[in-house]
Amino acid sequence: MTITEILAILAMTAWAVYRQTRAARLGLDGSRFKLAIIYAVVGVAVGGFDPPAGTLGWAMIGLGLALSLVVGLVRGRRTRIWIDDAGAVWSRGTALTVGLFLGLIATKFALGTAAYVLGIDDGAGFGEVLVMIAIMIAVQAEIVHRRALVAVASDRSTQPVGLPA
Repeated sequence: MTITEILAILAMTAWAVYRQTRAARLGLDGSRFKLAIIYAVVGVAVGGFDPPAGTLGWAMIGLGLALSLVVGLVRGRRTRIWIDDAGAVWSRGTALTVGLFLGLIATKFALGTAAYVLGIDDGAGFGEVLVMIAIMIAVQAEIVHRRALVAVASDRSTQPVGLPA
């Protein structure tokens, strides 16, 4: 990875951490994947992908993808959601979700460094890191979306219903 690519990942990471620590209104439509799509498109557009060589290379890529899925699941379950008095659904990351995000990125860099030192061609690069983040974000977005739908349905069922006239 070049210095420019590393600086781009650091800038995108700082922006993502900032966004996670701010309350955000959830739209319960199909827009939940917008950020994941942006990361994936940028990752594919900038390249940085090569097919891994050998079983260990594929295992490294598989491990990175599995970590993305697991971290996305945990982050989705641990993201705080609530419904305000007007019925809008909100979410905000917690210290745990931010830590998991940063840990995933650090782990990916550690895996890449280990692959380099051990001479394993894992095919990883800048684009692969962004796609890995996109997968995590997409999984998290789907879990948060499902939790929000349950919260809205539950909130509506506890609201007082008008008496017939």
